[in-house]
Amino acid sequence: MNGKYQRKQEEDPQALRELGKKLGFTEDTIAVLRLALTHSTYFEGSRHGSKTGDDDNQRLEFLGDAVLDLIVGEELYHRYPEAREGELSKMRAYLVCEASLSAVAKQLGLEKRLRMGRGAESGGDRYRPSVQADAFEAVIGAVFLTQGYQQTRQLLLELLGEQMDKLSPEEYEDKKSLLQELVQSKTPHGVVYKVLSHSGPDHQPHFESGVYCGKLLLGKGEGGSKKESEVAAAGAALKDKEKWIKDIV
Repeated sequence: MNGKYQRKQEEDPQALRELGKKLGFTEDTIAVLRLALTHSTYFEGSRHGSKTGDDDNQRLEFLGDAVLDLIVGEELYHRYPEAREGELSKMRAYLVCEASLSAVAKQLGLEKRLRMGRGAESGGDRYRPSVQADAFEAVIGAVFLTQGYQQTRQLLLELLGEQMDKLSPEEYEDKKSLLQELVQSKTPHGVVYKVLSHSGPDHQPHFESGVYCGKLLLGKGEGGSKKESEVAAAGAALKDKEKWIKDIV
């Protein structure tokens, strides 16, 4: 075959079946799971011809996004009867954010099963949190389409239920804003963030940031972007606030 049309990684049917079995797919519905794992770049430059809308996982991603919002929202409504609308919205946003969904996608090993074009593959898209989160949404859409609401709900509770039980304001509230408010309640000075280290290839960078009040280090955090590492640093500072709050002047 002309190299122009080759894929960097060939599909492993057995691995797909194993993943499908774990998620409740049958031989009759495994094609829908395969579609959910097909990135929009997969057919670029191929002889496949014109796209029809169901060649990649974007429509399933749209469906899965709506299903996630509904099921997570319903579950939070029942688990937190005292929470107001705004608080419930923040909880749901935290549970279905890119970082949360990409972590679940990694837990399921979805990145290993993604089908994508050679350009996206060489650019490291397989390991981007946004791509992994989108794939998870598409898989949820596929589960809903083939197995129905109750099975999808059961799967999501298995994957996210523990997180739902342990939610605290310091997790779902804006950590940087919470920290700023806390510090400014003690001193007129605010906080500043500094990148302490930056490593890794362009497609999979790694940042470590520190958050300071003056010269006092309040916390350090790591992440795949500067923003992510700053949020992690703010979270670490809030978690350990008893260690530094008396030293703020």
